[in-house]
Amino acid sequence: MYIVLTSRPGEYRSEPTTGITPVETHDYFYGTRHVAAFVVAKLDGQARVKIVEEASPHGENLVPTKFFEKFESVSAAVASLEGLVGHDHAQARLSRRVPTPPVAATVQITFLSNGSKCVEAPPNSNLLRVSLREKGGIPFKCGGGLCGTCRCRVEVGREHTDEVKQKERRHLSPEDLENGYRMACQTFINGDVSVSW
Repeated sequence: MYIVLTSRPGEYRSEPTTGITPVETHDYFYGTRHVAAFVVAKLDGQARVKIVEEASPHGENLVPTKFFEKFESVSAAVASLEGLVGHDHAQARLSRRVPTPPVAATVQITFLSNGSKCVEAPPNSNLLRVSLREKGGIPFKCGGGLCGTCRCRVEVGREHTDEVKQKERRHLSPEDLENGYRMACQTFINGDVSVSW
């Protein structure tokens, strides 16, 4: 079974408790004004919804889910919301909130040419800086994209590297780039990679 948790910005918000699992969120707009947020949630047995008053006097209540309308599916709950919002007025609309993918707390970098040494670093870390800090072993001289010494190959996880910079194109041919070669000083990592040199 599913229920809908309603929140009105500045007035109150409905929060799930144990036994209630949010599935998707829909925002109700009238023109550019955000009127309400509706969370379609899966209900596992009897539970209570926490209602938090945002306006003065502030307070909290636990409301049993027996007082909420139940739906057989997410689509039935959304259809009910669409009926509630109505389509009589062009300014009224319901918009499904697209969830933001979680950002990894750390990325793993494996330095294959250094005995497959594996280290962790924050996302969006510069490959050469991580190599220097963690003794990864990538060769370098200038560290600024001028010499090309830090040329390395991303063997695994190329999709987790940022865009190729102009400085890299001066040292790496289109074929090199196609085969995963990058300059470590110019490359930022956003996911797990394995590199060799």
